[in-house]
Formats: sequence, C-alpha cells, structure tokens
Amino acid sequence: MSNRRQIILDEISDRVSDFLYYRRKEDEELGVGEIEDALAKGEITVDEIVSHFKAELEKGLPAPVWSP
Repeated sequence: MSNRRQIILDEISDRVSDFLYYRRKEDEELGVGEIEDALAKGEITVDEIVSHFKAELEKGLPAPVWSP
C-alpha cells in the first residue's frame, strides 16, 4: 500500500471521528449521540450516509479522476 493511499485512508478515519463525535460536541442542531440515535430509530441508514458521502465526493472531483 502506498504511503499516500494510507494517508488518504487515515484522513477518512479522522473525518468519521469528527462527523460522529468531535464536531457534535459544539453542534446545537446535531449533538453527540444524535447520529447514533437517528440510526437506531431508523431515521437514516449507514447506507444512506455512505451513499450521500460518495455522491458528494464524486461531485467534488473532476469526472475523469473517478470514472471507471
């Protein structure tokens, strides 16, 4: 595995931690535990979150970079 690849994967791990916890600490609309609660209540699924992340990532990248 290339060093750059690992750095990208580590960055994703950091962003997930931010998404689930660190950014929630000061968020008045979506506090700590709110995402887990929404998942538990079926308000959203992990697949929906992942799908939306993928769509936003693809939108942010020039098509030739990620297109098969």
